[in-house]
Amino acid sequence: MNAIKLFVAVTLLGAASVAGAQINMPDPTAPGGSYQTAIRLVATNEMMVDRQIKRWLRTHYPGWDAEPHEFTDLGNERYAIVYITAPNNPGRRIYFRVSKSQAEDNDDGSPFP
Repeated sequence: MNAIKLFVAVTLLGAASVAGAQINMPDPTAPGGSYQTAIRLVATNEMMVDRQIKRWLRTHYPGWDAEPHEFTDLGNERYAIVYITAPNNPGRRIYFRVSKSQAEDNDDGSPFP
């Protein structure tokens, strides 16, 4: 009976250590984790894009260091990509879809989603 209790305790402790390690892993389906989940920014110039990216990163990834963003065009869409790092965490890329107006993102040209 004691052997069973010991086995259960060791198993639970092992599962707890694995679960703790998973908490620090970035979620690939989180906003900005890919082109499909890119954060939408509406900005008329590059200075506004830079400010909005910095504000979003400070809010959602406090304490992480960010490299300057790089622009990439995919078809008609423009993306700003930022690589962020933090101690004891793997680095990751955050994707922002950049538009010059609210109507630019809609297929039908309507100003409302």
